[in-house]
Amino acid sequence: MLENGLLHCPKKKTNFRDNLSFNELLNTPPSTSTLIELIKEPDFFVSPCDKGPRQHSKELDKILGFKIPKIEQGLLKKYRPYYKCSDDTNRKKHLAGTQTWIGLHPQVLQTPYSEISHFLSLLKKYELKTVVDLGAGYGRVGIVMNAIFPQASFIGFEILDVRLEEATRIFNRLELSNCEMRSQNILDESFQIPKADLYFIYDFSDPQDLKVILDKLSKKFFTERFFIIAKGEGVRSLIQLKYPQFWAGHGVLHQKQWSMYSSFFDL
Repeated sequence: MLENGLLHCPKKKTNFRDNLSFNELLNTPPSTSTLIELIKEPDFFVSPCDKGPRQHSKELDKILGFKIPKIEQGLLKKYRPYYKCSDDTNRKKHLAGTQTWIGLHPQVLQTPYSEISHFLSLLKKYELKTVVDLGAGYGRVGIVMNAIFPQASFIGFEILDVRLEEATRIFNRLELSNCEMRSQNILDESFQIPKADLYFIYDFSDPQDLKVILDKLSKKFFTERFFIIAKGEGVRSLIQLKYPQFWAGHGVLHQKQWSMYSSFFDL
């Protein structure tokens, strides 16, 4: 069983912070070679006690060279925000029938780096070989994965090509050849979830859409060995109420923002 699922602030400075502060990295953008070395250190992705996870993630995005605010603003100029059925400008809804969360704050849209680091660190001894993100956004899970599981492969599925292209640009810059983004509407009936050691799923849409993915994972649950990380109240409540097979046999590890399930290991 996992001995301790709680996340604590580091008691001493981590290696990279001994020489480089976040303020220094923000004020003087590091070279690509420096970034490639920094992202190999798991502690690089842990938010310090004096900085909230979202603020820390915002700063990390800037340090890594992401252009997320500009991209999201561009989407909002072209398409209606997710919370409006119509507006005065006649902007169209992007991809009717699915949710793309255009207009949601970028730091709410994405899982904080520190949360990703937390749940991946808890699985360190299991030598994950493949991690799949079902709605990958800008590919944060893949970036953090490389610090903890450098030999693993990452596959991120994303429906918005502009987000996928930005994630791929950063993967290429950081020389993350084991990370791949795929353009995919995961709600398509023909979509087949690839075999993996860890699946990450969040509240990407309404319960009926979430059920499409959970049903497919359920069919794998008794024949394959894997973990699931579910983020968000919607998907976690749905699992609790409708998918007892995910937690009845091996338990569940609940954290404030996410829960962990396993098809083979007692949590």
